[in-house]
Amino acid sequence: MNLPKIILGIPGYWKTRDEFVKAMAQDGNGYIYTGNHIGNLKEPKELFEVDMSEYNPYVAEAFEVAGNGSFKKEHINQLNEHKSIIYLFGEGGSIEKVLDIMEVASAVLHAGGIAVNVESSGRASTKEEWIEITNSRDIAQVFAAFIQMSREKNTFYTTGMHSFGYSDVETTSENITGSEVSAIFRIFCLYNIVEKPNITDGETFSTDPNSPIYLLKHKKCTMFEEEDPFYNPFGVWNLIRNHRPKN
Repeated sequence: MNLPKIILGIPGYWKTRDEFVKAMAQDGNGYIYTGNHIGNLKEPKELFEVDMSEYNPYVAEAFEVAGNGSFKKEHINQLNEHKSIIYLFGEGGSIEKVLDIMEVASAVLHAGGIAVNVESSGRASTKEEWIEITNSRDIAQVFAAFIQMSREKNTFYTTGMHSFGYSDVETTSENITGSEVSAIFRIFCLYNIVEKPNITDGETFSTDPNSPIYLLKHKKCTMFEEEDPFYNPFGVWNLIRNHRPKN
């Protein structure tokens, strides 16, 4: 299996590629842009592929939706003033890979970037949020910056877990609220990222002794085509609500 790609979109104030080169050299936290790649000369780990596109009139609206309420009026105004968008491409598949590309994105923000959208999950963060999370390296906050939780008809589901090297999660929307699902997904996904358990098809999961028990059934990711950045090559865990334990 090829490692999944992490794709980040960063609108900024650079009018030309030359402006971006100079901005990174001056304010890029030691990272430089050369030959369509960004890398750190002092601590060379990996070169990250870069693409640059022009102004997009729909960026502000898209980031506002993907930010789940974190983008205020001033952030929207800043996004409306962007001149170009930098796209960062890096390998995913582990928390270490995620943290590495977060540092690169933070460098781009310091050099004139406005905000970050994880194009491979649909989750956006403000500049302040992203830099704070990058500096803290708190796994729960990193998870929140990369994973989007959505609803399609009768199904709640996550996107973006392939960035960490794990399956996404889905469950039915019957007899459960969005906030309840969010809590269950968050606990289950962080359990995978932090504890790295060897979960097998047919096991059960519950957040606590008094909560519903879910049967875990693994399946291929069919909601997205393989070419789609949201596609998860690690598959999807379907959480099937089994029963409520007796008190």
